[in-house]
Parts: sequence; structure tokens; C-alpha cells
Amino acid sequence: MGSYLDGMLRYFEFWGRSSRAQYFLFFLFQLLLVCAGMAIDYKMHGGFGRSLTQMPYTLFMVLIHILPAVTVQVRRLHDIGKSGAWFLLSFVPLGSLVLLYWAFQPSDGQQDYAENNAARPRQRTRSTIPAGVRMGNSGRLSNGGPDLNEGRFI
Repeated sequence: MGSYLDGMLRYFEFWGRSSRAQYFLFFLFQLLLVCAGMAIDYKMHGGFGRSLTQMPYTLFMVLIHILPAVTVQVRRLHDIGKSGAWFLLSFVPLGSLVLLYWAFQPSDGQQDYAENNAARPRQRTRSTIPAGVRMGNSGRLSNGGPDLNEGRFI
């Protein structure tokens, strides 16, 4: 659940990294919520019609998850050492299979797309999350190790 909430809280953050666990748990919870929306629509309307107006809950669940799904995918690509532009491969036939294969790859361990990358501006002006409210272990101790308590929301 924490991985899903982290993905939703980082709605507009294309920088940084997402681990395999965060990536797959986010999409698992997204799938469960879309299925729940479909079940509610099915119960309310007695079946699926041909109109999107007969599926409001499903449509709502899909729409609120479009951008977070893209950002989690881009951050996962950063974690394996690839540029986020590789996300455009999903618009090519069978390109999603390549992205799925890459999603299973382990982290490259490089710091190219790290949270504290010097290429990224120091101030997070585009983030919707206040600087002190973050999930995960974005804080760093003076010895370089992660500070697991600093800046944690959940």
C-alpha cells in the first residue's frame, strides 16, 4: 500500500528512481482499484453498456491513474539506467513488452538519476508535495547512508 501511495503522492515527479517493488505494487493496486470500479459499475447498471457514461467509476479510476502510471514507469526506467524518453516505446507495437522486460531488470546502482542529482534543480518548484512530507528514504545522513526517518509521511 505504501508503494501505491508513494506513486500517487509523487504525481508529477519524473526525476528520481522507483524500485521493482514500488513499480509492481503500484500497478497491482491500480489494477485492483480499476477492477473495483468495474464491479461497482456492473452492480449499478446491471452490465456494461457501450457508452462510457454507464461506467463512471471505472472511467474515474482510469483517469486518475494515467499520469502517475507514466511517472512511475519513467522513474523505473531511471532505476535501470535508461532515459525516461524510452517510455515512448510504449506507443510502438510490442514496445510495451520491451518495457515490461526492462521493468524486471535489477537496479544499475549508478547515481545518474538519483534524488540528489546535480543536474536537477535544487528547488522542487514543480512538486505538489511539500518538502518535509515525503514517503520513502529520500533523506541522507552525513555518512552518505539513508536516513530512514527524515521526511517520512507514512
